[in-house]
Amino acid sequence: MDKTRLAPQKKSAAAADATRFKPSAAQGRDKTRAAPVKKDRADTQPSFRSPPPSSDQPELHVLKDRFVLEEVLGTGGMGVVYRAKDLLMEEAQDRDPYVAIKVLSEEFKTHPEAFISLQRESRKSQRIAHPNIVNVYDFDRDGDTVFMTMEYLDGEPLDELINRYKSTGLPTDEVWEIAAGMASALDHAHAEKIIHSDFKPGNVFVTRKGLTKVFDFGIARAVAQVEHLDDMQADQTLFDAGNLGALTPAYASLEMLEGEEPDVRDDIYALGCVVYEMLTGEHPYHKMPADEAERQGLKPKRIPNIKKSQWRAIEKAIAFRRENRMATISEFRAALLPEHKPLNWVMLGLVLSFVAVVGGYLLYFQPDANDAVFSEFDIRNELELKIKIDFYKEDIESLLRDPNFSRRWQDSMWKNISDLRKLTKGEDVWVDEKAQEVYGLYLQRIQTETGRKNYVLAQALVENAARYTTDLTRLNEIKSRIIAAAQKQKDLQMQQDQKRQEQKEKELALKQQQLALREAAQAEAAKQQSEVRQRKAQFEVALDNVNNQLKCQASLNMRNFETAIDKLKQLDQARYRAMEKEIINALATCIVQVGKAFPERAEAAKRHGLRIFNSSTLAQITIKSRDPCDQSLAGLGSRGKRAVCKDKLEDKSSGPDLVVIPGSGSIAPFAIGKYEVSVAEMNYFCEQSKSCKPVKRDEQLPISSIPLRQATAYLKWLSRQTGKVYRLPDKAEWMHAAKSRGRDLDPNRNCKLSTRGFTKGDELIKFSVGKQNAWGLVNYVGNVQEWVYHTGRRLEAVGGSYRQPMESCTITTSNSHNGEADELTGFRVLREIQG
Repeated sequence: MDKTRLAPQKKSAAAADATRFKPSAAQGRDKTRAAPVKKDRADTQPSFRSPPPSSDQPELHVLKDRFVLEEVLGTGGMGVVYRAKDLLMEEAQDRDPYVAIKVLSEEFKTHPEAFISLQRESRKSQRIAHPNIVNVYDFDRDGDTVFMTMEYLDGEPLDELINRYKSTGLPTDEVWEIAAGMASALDHAHAEKIIHSDFKPGNVFVTRKGLTKVFDFGIARAVAQVEHLDDMQADQTLFDAGNLGALTPAYASLEMLEGEEPDVRDDIYALGCVVYEMLTGEHPYHKMPADEAERQGLKPKRIPNIKKSQWRAIEKAIAFRRENRMATISEFRAALLPEHKPLNWVMLGLVLSFVAVVGGYLLYFQPDANDAVFSEFDIRNELELKIKIDFYKEDIESLLRDPNFSRRWQDSMWKNISDLRKLTKGEDVWVDEKAQEVYGLYLQRIQTETGRKNYVLAQALVENAARYTTDLTRLNEIKSRIIAAAQKQKDLQMQQDQKRQEQKEKELALKQQQLALREAAQAEAAKQQSEVRQRKAQFEVALDNVNNQLKCQASLNMRNFETAIDKLKQLDQARYRAMEKEIINALATCIVQVGKAFPERAEAAKRHGLRIFNSSTLAQITIKSRDPCDQSLAGLGSRGKRAVCKDKLEDKSSGPDLVVIPGSGSIAPFAIGKYEVSVAEMNYFCEQSKSCKPVKRDEQLPISSIPLRQATAYLKWLSRQTGKVYRLPDKAEWMHAAKSRGRDLDPNRNCKLSTRGFTKGDELIKFSVGKQNAWGLVNYVGNVQEWVYHTGRRLEAVGGSYRQPMESCTITTSNSHNGEADELTGFRVLREIQG
């Protein structure tokens, strides 16, 4: 790669005009430190290796022989951000030679197509250059190190600013200023068909000069269907940035969390959340992801100190559903931000002075009706032209007071001179005089750099100086002398390099002779040491096997672990004893970690470990069994097999399929049978308990024609077998589970229906046939009516049966019951969940 940093994007004419009212802002570079990123949790598992051999090579601190990494600014999922000095800029005597460099992590680099795709994304970021967007200069690699070069800034990340005002929110005026900058950056990116997709306070900076900067557009997802004319088909992004962690759940829209295509309204949702957080000090949904917040029915608190129209704009921006948000950032900005323009006292003075002159002229001369009279339009145009010319001149004078010849200084000076010539149509002698003054400064600086033998910089200055004169004779002579001097310097350098090469070759020949002598002497010693090295190598292999198991990244293979431990003992008993205690502690940590998700595996590993080591550390490990029906499954029973739970019986078989029902009011969360208890389940109970006779009927049908006492005996047997509490549901619990989220009943439920020759009902169907409700219950209405207890332990049968007319066969259908066996009544189990 060329070591020259990419030139910054040129400002548009509008942007250039805007800077005229703040001449000082055109000089220097804003320096906002990258926002500190919370460090990822380090791998806590130890690695037991022999100490590495000493090395004389220094730790890498320089990339591409150009960027010196001086300070860590932050770390995160993508990598580490450094402040770095650009040696090429320092050689050019740039007063601000610093850049920010993000060195990508190993995990990020190994993602398929990551390097190529992010390089293309960095070019998109360069394409959207804007005053409120952090510049991305380049994307490069140095050997195995992949890094991004960005603008280095000095200020405060917005997330820290919000945290400082957590109890009150930021001052309202500051909120509107920062929001305007963020909206301007996103609006500009959207115009270029680029969506940020990871907008959050941590990706926004406020510089010490009050300028808002948005960054990390380098990993934003591109949604352009048609690229710029200079983009080839191969330039399209090959992977989704979301796969690389470029998504923050608290600020991601519902559609992003569901994997839908990126949309402008995703950034509007994130911007709305950030504005709310700036005004109040807290997230509108308490940092809860949008899908969970919608599920819980959360609503943001009204912000009291803003207008109703502004609150409506924020409320609309953070709507859960995309179709309820604004269509563009511009629409949100127009509805949210108050119209206010700062008063420019210099401009006001010029306006008053000019108006006074024009007014005096009109009063004095009193032109008659036949003369051409200045219109208000003419006066305003001339006033604007005069003000613009004055500001260009002020800018030029300001630059002349500090001729540092940085890249920004040279670009600003030439733009001011050339623009002023256009405004004055080349008729202002002052401009020509200043151009000659600049030309003289260039000649002095060229002479200085030539004296320092900075010939590359001197030649660049000659090229830029040519813009200020029509007589190039002197510059051509200077350029010829510089080229000759540079060639002479190059020739001298080549001679010195040749001498150094010859000296190296002589030293190499001498070293080879000495090496041959040493090799002869070492041959015998190497032969004797071969066996020792071999044993050490075998020890390291066995130690690697131990370490791989102790990483605890997958299942813990105790058989392989035991084999590796035996090998370590055989190869070097003393060395093994020195590290045995640490190995045991690491194994204990791994077993505890596995036990959180797989208690059975952890118990087996503990027993095996105690056979290997007689260790009290392992013996004292306590592993808690995990409830398969914990509350994390509440309300998910309709989402497939992974959302259905079941308890293990003593013979290792499984109990009934259960779904977990979320609590509501006085009803605590509980698990309930997904299906009615089947003939097969009841027959299995009868065979195991010897307390009843199996029913000779299709085992896929729901059980009926049994008395309540047999159902109660079955529930007590399940409780003893599983160690959990099984019982009949209360009527309120059954109704809560059946209603779920209020969806309509299955029109094909097994209730009695006869119309136009079509009949159904009159017989039972399989317990698994039927449409499940939102929480996963099947056949809760129709088929068999189900026993429940009502107030005062009064037994009822609810839900209707296959003989119940369709119009009265509903969730609310309920009949008193005496608990005797009948062919219409069955039941569904309820299993209590520990809090």
